[in-house]
Amino acid sequence: MPADADKPLTVAQRRRARRLAYWNGAVWAIGNGLTSTMLIVYLAMEYDIPGIGLGISLILAAPRLAGLLRLVAPALIGRLADRKRFCIGSFLLSALTLWCLPYVVAPGRLPSSAAAVAALVGLWCLYHLLQYLATVALWSWLADLAPLRVRGRFIGRRERWMVAGQAVGMIAAGMFVWGFGAMHPELPRWIAYATAAVLGACFMLAALAPLARIPRAAHSQVVRTGASFTSLCAPFADRQFRRLLLFGCWLSLSNGLTQMTQNVYPGWELGIGLFAMLSLKTGMRLGQWTLGPRVGRLADRAGNRVVMMLSMLLLAQGPLFYFIASRQQPWWIAGAWTVWVAWVGLNVCLPNLMLKLSPAESNTPYIAVYFAVTGLCLALSTMIGGVLFDLCRHEPIVLAGGRLVLDYYQYSFLFGWITRSLGVVVLLLVVEDDGRRADGS
Repeated sequence: MPADADKPLTVAQRRRARRLAYWNGAVWAIGNGLTSTMLIVYLAMEYDIPGIGLGISLILAAPRLAGLLRLVAPALIGRLADRKRFCIGSFLLSALTLWCLPYVVAPGRLPSSAAAVAALVGLWCLYHLLQYLATVALWSWLADLAPLRVRGRFIGRRERWMVAGQAVGMIAAGMFVWGFGAMHPELPRWIAYATAAVLGACFMLAALAPLARIPRAAHSQVVRTGASFTSLCAPFADRQFRRLLLFGCWLSLSNGLTQMTQNVYPGWELGIGLFAMLSLKTGMRLGQWTLGPRVGRLADRAGNRVVMMLSMLLLAQGPLFYFIASRQQPWWIAGAWTVWVAWVGLNVCLPNLMLKLSPAESNTPYIAVYFAVTGLCLALSTMIGGVLFDLCRHEPIVLAGGRLVLDYYQYSFLFGWITRSLGVVVLLLVVEDDGRRADGS
């Protein structure tokens, strides 16, 4: 019998475990906010190298490519350690990798700027890979702590704690970078970015304390059936789960192709600094913080798909605000970060629906396949977007006989609006199961 197949938890133990899961999510999210992707992108922009568009797109995409290796997580869980120890060990190595990153990529440490960017991409990739492997075990573990009838509320409350932690971490990072620049204008900005990353790693290490106190839950089949190649093929043979995969891939593609333009447009074209951008992202997180538990309750009552469709209709409008924004009127992009509060619906309902459409006795292959396949789609589309940025950013499109000229940013944002809106149509194909498989009944 595998090590994590302990006796069933009592109701009191489950409630205590869920509270610890909230604390783990909050503390980890503070570290994640301090070390946001946006901060790493600004760090990369400190290096003056040719083809920076591809370099930044690799920072955005490489972790997702590495995430494809999470397909091996079901086989590793049980062979190397049970779910709990595998989860904690992977998170520990992930945080230590992040802690080392600023030291390795410091300007002057490596022979050239190109080598520094390559090291930055590599370590950023390894950091995420270890985190992704841990997440497969974590979702399988957390699914056993909340029965299906309240799982949406549990995920919603944990999401609320996490967005609160991310908001605190991001605003702290933004204020630190701004304050560092104001107090030490003679020092290079990368020092502030690197310090924020180290602090983020420290919080991620601290988040392991509540995680270690969460008890193992009974789940006797997850390791035995999750370790075979056949079990990794099962999600593709499952018609209902395959439709969810299709939606996840469409969502990833529509987001990935515009990642490069969306990340560099505020800084390069609108002149908006890191502090202002992190403030906008913090505002979005605070909006999600207020809605997380409500979204979870609504998903439990009305179904996940309904909530996801409403969320998609709202968040699809975000690129239009970027389209309208200009250097003269840059704050139109605040509208995008306002409607992107609706991401809370997908953040809560997508994992809930993923678990609902997965058999409880062996859900790790389904979790691994979903995140790996959709992550691969996001990575490839992000890299394609970076290459297109380098090739086409100086190539405008002329319409209406020359009366309308769109630059690369503008038609990229229009493309993002159209594809994200069509995601609602793709979501119509998803059929939500009655949940019997998720209960194992």
